[in-house]
Amino acid sequence: MKDNKYEKILVSSARLISQRGYETVSLQEIADKVGLHKSTLFHYFKNKEEIFLRILEKSVDKVNTDLEGIINNRELEPEEKLRKAFDNHLTLLIEHFDNVNIYLNELRSLSKKNQAIYLKKRKKYEKDFEKILKAMKTKGYFAGLNTKIATFGLLGMLNWTVKWYKKDGPLTMKEVSNIFYRMIT
Repeated sequence: MKDNKYEKILVSSARLISQRGYETVSLQEIADKVGLHKSTLFHYFKNKEEIFLRILEKSVDKVNTDLEGIINNRELEPEEKLRKAFDNHLTLLIEHFDNVNIYLNELRSLSKKNQAIYLKKRKKYEKDFEKILKAMKTKGYFAGLNTKIATFGLLGMLNWTVKWYKKDGPLTMKEVSNIFYRMIT
């Protein structure tokens, strides 16, 4: 398990980058936010880009692990797997709001090499999500639809929630998830 300073650096960096953009945030600002000397950051990370990559990986690794658990649960029918996948995805948006916002707005700031590392994990998530849609298709859902395109559409809908959802708004994220699920089933 990573130590508390490591996690604090990731959380503080994610907040700064989410609010102001990757290019405008300096290592000094990150160090100041965490209460460390700038040189101490290098004990945890090679450079600012590594911090950025770890921020993105933290949320995608979590959502991938949780989705695998949903897919591998043999007691769930495909429809319930999709409901749980929606809940999982939208819960991640709340827990890792800054990370998701960074993915949507700042991914281009990563080097091609690090984009490839991150996007490989995103592709795994997309493929796993599509497995649920393929299973549902055998039960009559998504008839005549390309499940890959349907997956992109659903993930786009879920991801965009980060742009308009308010924690203190009239609906909980669970209620939003329920609405989305009812729209397609």
